[in-house]
Amino acid sequence: MNRKAIVFSVVAVAQLAVPAWMVVDHERVRDQGEVFLFGTAPVDPRDPFRGEYVQLEFTAESGTWAAPDTSGDDYAPKRAYALLATDNKGYAVITALQAEKPATGAYVQVRYYDYGSVDGTTGSIELPFDRYYLEEGDGPKTEELLAPDWTSGTPSAPLPTHAVVRILDGEAVITDLVVGDRSIHEWLKDPPPEPTDPASDPVPEEP
Repeated sequence: MNRKAIVFSVVAVAQLAVPAWMVVDHERVRDQGEVFLFGTAPVDPRDPFRGEYVQLEFTAESGTWAAPDTSGDDYAPKRAYALLATDNKGYAVITALQAEKPATGAYVQVRYYDYGSVDGTTGSIELPFDRYYLEEGDGPKTEELLAPDWTSGTPSAPLPTHAVVRILDGEAVITDLVVGDRSIHEWLKDPPPEPTDPASDPVPEEP
């Protein structure tokens, strides 16, 4: 085998090995990671380039934390390690941000902004996971399920929703999206009945 063929073979094997390693690492987090429940609010369920998904915002991203690094460009995102805990309702919360990778405990690396801060704090955090991918056609169904109900003329609050996230060594994988007390997959298999408009009901005939 000539030198070009050897180089080509090495590069090909390397390209295949990287995705395989990513899959193995993903499954390791799914199997061994500690479970956290992140309260969510769906945003946009469609991405024509990456397939269908529910894009999520998390209540854990709201708060005020001491910023580990207040130097540099205030408008550029900075990175830190977010320490995680669980509140008295069972949902994940960020207890602190720190510059160094924690030696113990659950954590993820986040992006944060400190523009406009005069006291060295930040209230703008982005978690490293924000998409839960679904089967083709399920994105719009999920968005409809999570939207407020306007059939009565006034919006009713959608069912409470949270993402089930497994975290291991700073890596995170969303394993499920729970609406009310049911997995989104259960809702999609057994959708709620279509609401009826009282105005469309037939008027009973007078005797």
